[in-house]
Amino acid sequence: MTEKSVHVQARIPESLRKEFQDIAKSNAQNPSALIRLWIEKYIKENK
Repeated sequence: MTEKSVHVQARIPESLRKEFQDIAKSNAQNPSALIRLWIEKYIKENK
């Protein structure tokens, strides 16, 4: 069974979001996937 996905909200400046999305796109990366990887890495390093 697949685990249910949920949304995470964070307040960041619009310009920061735009720059992040542009850079991710130019590197053929999905912004959501990058954030998931960062969260997983943080958990692993701090557990």
